[in-house]
Amino acid sequence: MINWDDLRFLVALSKTGTMTAAAKSLGTNTATVSRRIERLSGHLGTTAFIKTPDGWQPSGAIRPIIDLAQDFDGALRSLLNEPSIRRGAEDIRVSIGCIPVINSRVLFPGLKKYSKDLEGLSLVFHDRAQREGLGDNDLVITPGAPDHGRVITRKAGVLSFRLYKIKDMPDPQDWIGLVESFDAIDIMRAGFDLYRRPPKVRVENFDAIYQLMNATGYCAPLPTIIGDADDRLGPVSATLPEAKMDMWMSYHETRRNDPAMRQVVDWILKCFEDLTP
Repeated sequence: MINWDDLRFLVALSKTGTMTAAAKSLGTNTATVSRRIERLSGHLGTTAFIKTPDGWQPSGAIRPIIDLAQDFDGALRSLLNEPSIRRGAEDIRVSIGCIPVINSRVLFPGLKKYSKDLEGLSLVFHDRAQREGLGDNDLVITPGAPDHGRVITRKAGVLSFRLYKIKDMPDPQDWIGLVESFDAIDIMRAGFDLYRRPPKVRVENFDAIYQLMNATGYCAPLPTIIGDADDRLGPVSATLPEAKMDMWMSYHETRRNDPAMRQVVDWILKCFEDLTP
């Protein structure tokens, strides 16, 4: 017979896509996750998950069960987070996933400034690149709004980008960029248009680009919240306009009425509002 504890393993693996990540989120080990998934498959009489290049994906037969379990889990968490129920309880844990520059330059400064808005919450921040879905996060912040999934989306704010150089150095003959999966974004296209060739060096995030730029003297795309804050840096060309990128918050639709989620969303909006001159 399948019980709720069994369903936790289905939900965890469907969110994370890997046995290791599912085990971490459940506080167990990969062998236990694998064994429980196999046992569930036997109970259900069908293969629960299929291994793909993108990780473990639920089979079509199992998806309705996972959706039902997620609905129950989200509704239960929302109810338990109501102030009338959780009086004197421990802080509510909320996990946020986004690209590192948003963590370091947008959200972290708001921890102290808006500390009163976060009373009763315990936040966990994960660096997250371009993966689809929520993973094991309660809320993610991504460039562009997701076009699929059972999620609620809301625009968080806008990040501006420019191509920068070090002012007191000769015009750089090479540039630094993000890894190939980001080549389609506007600020990377600006680098290709200016140099007519791929970046000399590629890294995975803007904080790494900033460090590498200082080490090499190469030109690089940076968010203006990094580039404009450093007096040693200036735009490569005054005629090149800033590139803009909308950033969107997403969380599962079952958390729509969760007061802790509303609290986090309102705090994130304030953090992004501080970017507006």
